[in-house]
Amino acid sequence: MSREQRDQIVNNIHNETLRLNALASSFLDLARLESGRVQFRKMRFSTADLLYECRDVMMSKAHETNIQIRVDVPGDMPLLEADRDKIKQVLLNLLSNAIKYNRPNGSVIITGNFTDAEISVNIQDTGLGIPEDSIPHLFEKFYRVREHEGKASGTGLGLSICKQIIQGHNGRIEVKSKIGVGTSFTIFLPRAPRVIPRDDD
Repeated sequence: MSREQRDQIVNNIHNETLRLNALASSFLDLARLESGRVQFRKMRFSTADLLYECRDVMMSKAHETNIQIRVDVPGDMPLLEADRDKIKQVLLNLLSNAIKYNRPNGSVIITGNFTDAEISVNIQDTGLGIPEDSIPHLFEKFYRVREHEGKASGTGLGLSICKQIIQGHNGRIEVKSKIGVGTSFTIFLPRAPRVIPRDDD
């Protein structure tokens, strides 16, 4: 056996170990979320700061295929009251998919918006798009879009986890997609109730 073959085998084992490790930790994550055992640690934080932070984290991955990531968020974007780490996990997962299933030299736009009742974040890519018959199944455990099978590896649990986290915050997640045009995921989260200042007698 040549050294190259040996290195290849070691590399394959290493990659498979990483994949199984990711699968196991995703599975545990999902099991905890589904059973309601996850305590969300809610705090108030800047929605805009989190969006820029997530963009910065994903920049090097995007550069590999020359994908531009843009953040478009109003200057008066309100604070979000949520578990910051968990919302970050959702955004990074959606961004990772938007980059993974994009076309070279494509783009991803992260848009923040709000109404009196809720805050929304939309992640729009210029990728392959998802067939209409796959959309209702996207958030099912282990579901993977057949047309994307060869494009990228994954556990098929990421979107299930995203949905559980968002629902745990009394929010919702929606998806729209057009083949050859791209896909857009939007998360909606309730706004923090305004605190009425107390009159200290």
